Amino acid sequence: MEELTEIIPSDIVHNDSNGHCLGAECSCSINVDYNTLDNSLIIIYILFFIAGLVENTLVLWINWKIKKAKKASCFYVFNLAVADMGAVLTIPFRVMEISHNYQWLWGSFLCKLDSFLYCVNLYSSSFFLTYMTIERYFSLRYPDQALGSRDQRVRWLVCVCLWTLAAVLSTPHYLLYDVSESWHTFCFIDSDTSWHIANFLVTFCGFVIPFPIIIVSNIFTTKASKASHNTENIRLSKLVSVYIIVFMLCWSPFYITTFISAVDWSSSCNMETVILLLYDLGKCFTFSHCIVNPIFYNFMQKRFMYHLETNVVKFLPKKYVKEVDNVSTSSDTKQIVVIS
Repeated sequence: MEELTEIIPSDIVHNDSNGHCLGAECSCSINVDYNTLDNSLIIIYILFFIAGLVENTLVLWINWKIKKAKKASCFYVFNLAVADMGAVLTIPFRVMEISHNYQWLWGSFLCKLDSFLYCVNLYSSSFFLTYMTIERYFSLRYPDQALGSRDQRVRWLVCVCLWTLAAVLSTPHYLLYDVSESWHTFCFIDSDTSWHIANFLVTFCGFVIPFPIIIVSNIFTTKASKASHNTENIRLSKLVSVYIIVFMLCWSPFYITTFISAVDWSSSCNMETVILLLYDLGKCFTFSHCIVNPIFYNFMQKRFMYHLETNVVKFLPKKYVKEVDNVSTSSDTKQIVVIS
């Protein structure tokens, strides 16, 4: 499985003049069925792609339809969905790369662009999740000081800053990643030092900093929700622990493996094999947030589901639709369309 080149120095594996193995791999006792692993990864990637594409398309569509509400939550959720959609659209490259035995067939520019876009969407998704937890706490703790529609420019400025920060932090990946010709054509960082630096940067800025902020903000949000004695806020507080657990499950395997891979394991083939396996699986499951985020931040919200139903039924034959008046949703009494 040639992606090992990304995290293991190229001089570890070599033979002498008689063809005898001299590298650390000679003592490797762990055998991995890479065909099964690759096929499993392809299936998982395809499932993530289909689910993520459908969910985030619906989220972008509905939040665009209700953009006139100018609610801060809708605004940031929309940007989070853009980041998740961007990540989803890079999945076909993962699938094609694996199916071609990790060969990169699309040239240097797309190699750099793919690495850059993956990193931008990885950072921006983490940043928007972090900011949304902070925004949610302050909106509960200080409702009178929450941003109104007149402060839409402030939200635009925040979003531009977060996207810009994500792009700046992703620039090293654009500069360092390139096509390398050996016995295969790979897209990776062809320098151990640069690879380690890139790993530390991604881990520190994408996880080490945002994760504690998300935990602390959610803890404060829970306390503020309970203190408000509002039924909806109390329900929100119960979801906070789930948010934290889901965030850890989606991101921590990849970041922990990325951090560990920065250490020189050249003396242990078994450790190299384990890191490679965990790295491939961890990178794959980072895309699970593209499915989880729409569910928690949209499909579990009554307001979103109301707008989703009222917009979807417009495309259904009238015989499947009936109207019910004076049904209360969230805060206003509105007309709901029910599929019968």
